[in-house]
Amino acid sequence: MNIKTLGLFLTEFIKNFVIINESSEIIFVSDPLKSKLKKKTQETIKFNELFAIDLNEANKKELLYKIDHKNYSVHKKEIENYEVIYFEDFEDLNATENKLYCLEEVIASISEGIILSNREGKIILYNEAQEQLEGLESDKIVGKHLWEAYNYESKEFSEHQKVIKSGEAVRNSYKAHAHQDSVPQYTSYSTYPIQKHGKNIGAFSVSKNETLLKDLLYETLELKRKLFSHEVTKENEYNKNGTIYTFEDIVGNSDALRDVIEEAKNIAMLDNNFLIYGETGTGKEVFAQSVHNLGENSDAPFVPINCAAIPEGLFEGILFGTVKGSYTGSKDQIGLFEEAGKGTLFLDELNSMPIAMQTKLLRVLQEKRVRRVGGLKTKPIRCRIISAVNEDPEKLLEAGRLREDLFYRIAGYSLYIPPLRKRKDDILIMTNYFIKKYNRKLNKGIQDLSIFLKQEMLNYKWPGNVRELEHVIENLIVRSKSGEKNLKVKHLPGHLKSKIITLEKDVIIEEDELSLTEVLKVIEKQMILQTLEKNSGNVSQSARDLGIIRQSLIYRIKKLEISKEDY
Repeated sequence: MNIKTLGLFLTEFIKNFVIINESSEIIFVSDPLKSKLKKKTQETIKFNELFAIDLNEANKKELLYKIDHKNYSVHKKEIENYEVIYFEDFEDLNATENKLYCLEEVIASISEGIILSNREGKIILYNEAQEQLEGLESDKIVGKHLWEAYNYESKEFSEHQKVIKSGEAVRNSYKAHAHQDSVPQYTSYSTYPIQKHGKNIGAFSVSKNETLLKDLLYETLELKRKLFSHEVTKENEYNKNGTIYTFEDIVGNSDALRDVIEEAKNIAMLDNNFLIYGETGTGKEVFAQSVHNLGENSDAPFVPINCAAIPEGLFEGILFGTVKGSYTGSKDQIGLFEEAGKGTLFLDELNSMPIAMQTKLLRVLQEKRVRRVGGLKTKPIRCRIISAVNEDPEKLLEAGRLREDLFYRIAGYSLYIPPLRKRKDDILIMTNYFIKKYNRKLNKGIQDLSIFLKQEMLNYKWPGNVRELEHVIENLIVRSKSGEKNLKVKHLPGHLKSKIITLEKDVIIEEDELSLTEVLKVIEKQMILQTLEKNSGNVSQSARDLGIIRQSLIYRIKKLEISKEDY
């Protein structure tokens, strides 16, 4: 082999190198390296006479060697009976090896997940961020085909293979490719083809690590909700998408409410159908609208329908639409599925839908296509379906009022809104909110509830929940007089007073009408009466419950003139 020719050929690819023979004698030095060396280079000089480098270590670990006050990494390659020792500028990031190293470091460090596969579908790169997003380990899947790593039924399900074949990128997708303990791991990602010389040679996906972003978003929404939801600045107005409410409009600060809001925000990030279960008046539609407005298709329509308000004969036409002439008086009309488009169809009080109609609804959900009444053509449905029931779903299933197969189709996720009696911390917060709301509407200056009324409101079970609470506050403010600051028991209409107030009529005295001694006397009498009633007149047990001795309770009963007829 002509050494000079070999040396000139290598100069096209690397700058600083020497070629040595089997005797470790230098037989060629590249011109760039010659200019850097202070020692005179000549043929037949031994390599170790010019360089203080142990060549046996060159390929075992990265060696650094200083030439002209600059660090170079040392590498060794064998070509037939010769060895090429080349030096790369350790700090030159344009050098191929350094650039590759830097890119690998960048990919390993960024918070976005990266997965790269070649034309054959084998995974070439899978960074740590992708491991965290999907719960897989790169050591176990790099080198495998995508369909093996993700347990696809066949390669046709591989998105990378589709992108390589079509050459078209898939942008802003939100799917679960991996499962951890049978739980789908959803990621937001885009997949791009890699082209070289006009050929698609691979594909890569960039997945967004949205955990921190979601946490920050949820925290911001929660702060805004706490800050602004208690202020009434204007009447609720419909948005262009048909909604009024967002999560900021949900009033309350109890742990139970915060938990359900957090769960609802997580559901909003998905595009799945789900079921809301809550008693009448808990705010199911408020949550449904809030989920819609936080979702990806928030600009699309929100179409609500109360299933309890539709006559059975009109259900099918309203939901699916009609074709002119399909029955007497019918006309071409789109149904609510079509009207919702890519938005949300909210089926409130689904438990009121007739079983026969539930069967037709199930078929539409299974096929994801809808056909108008009297029509022949079917159209795809693209909307998310949020259903709501005001009774326990398990009891509805047992009673045969809700089809089991329909339930499992609509309740992939279920959101339970606890009743107001289970989150008493929210009662007074909501009370203050409604006082401000109706002060503004009715031009009143109410500031609070009286102590007695406040206690009775907290003790009441609120079967109508938030809706009933708002109704009570509105009635109280309507009956208050100009200049009054506190709402009192006397402001309650008779039908509400008999429901809410547990005290006997002669014990209902507002605190501003009594001295401190009289107020304490009334409170003491109320506590003793309630305890005696709870214990069926058992004085000993009542004394234990009140934390006093039996003789002290007997003395107080006589002092307060409490008779057996009172309890």
